[in-house]
Amino acid sequence: MTTILDFTEIIEKRGVDPKTARLVRHSPAIAAEYRVGWPLFLHAITYQAAKLDPFSGAKTAFQFIPGPGLPGGDQSALFVGAFAVGDSWRFGDGSRPAPLHCDRDRCFLPTPETIVYDITPLSQFEDLRDRVLIRWGASARSWSQWAATRRKEVVELRRDAMEPAFPGFAAFATTLDEIAALPVSWQGALRSVQGVYLLVCPVNGEQYVGSAYGEDGFWGRWLAYSANGHGGNRLLMARERTNFSISILEVASPDMSAEDIIAREGAWKVKLGSRAHGLNAN
Repeated sequence: MTTILDFTEIIEKRGVDPKTARLVRHSPAIAAEYRVGWPLFLHAITYQAAKLDPFSGAKTAFQFIPGPGLPGGDQSALFVGAFAVGDSWRFGDGSRPAPLHCDRDRCFLPTPETIVYDITPLSQFEDLRDRVLIRWGASARSWSQWAATRRKEVVELRRDAMEPAFPGFAAFATTLDEIAALPVSWQGALRSVQGVYLLVCPVNGEQYVGSAYGEDGFWGRWLAYSANGHGGNRLLMARERTNFSISILEVASPDMSAEDIIAREGAWKVKLGSRAHGLNAN
């Protein structure tokens, strides 16, 4: 019989009471800041919107960022740090100065509706950063949960804290919400090439074929979709924001012009029928 390890067991064995611990799975935007550097991430989690307040009532908070999708449709989460949760106060109320963990020109500016937390990294979990991947569940909507009641299966325990290897352009697949949180080395690979890509709606399977021929290749094009949900496409603007799945149909050769890539885009639209039965308007 297969033994399943869950994350709550790990924190119990390392001396933390799961009844007072929160598991927090941050947004792709916070994940992107974590990829940039630890100070920017620390600043981001120090300040929380009062109406959300994921640390409320907790003595310990375990931080996660979105991981790759799992078979069966479940979401995953990568462990990136554990913190003791101390005092909290409303930003700007004059009671205490607010900490600044990164350069002022890079940190976001808190507002009076922001709660400031004293958080201190827990050294006994430092060796697990970037190594533990858990099964979060089918939905990421509930992004802050009690560790005692929401036990999470550990689906991967990596030997080293390192970025997973890029799978190659043919096997690459992600979603719109995961774009900003992709490993830095993956971002570099996607910036380096241009070509034709496919977006697929997870609800009804409708397809959109597009092309990337700008300076930042696939990465730059998809980042525009991640920012506004539609990337300037007329039919996508008329829809509610959708977490499209993303894959690469064709990588352009280095000698192909923008006109050549657009022509290949048109050929794929015909092949997949994305004009008649999909989301391509032209």
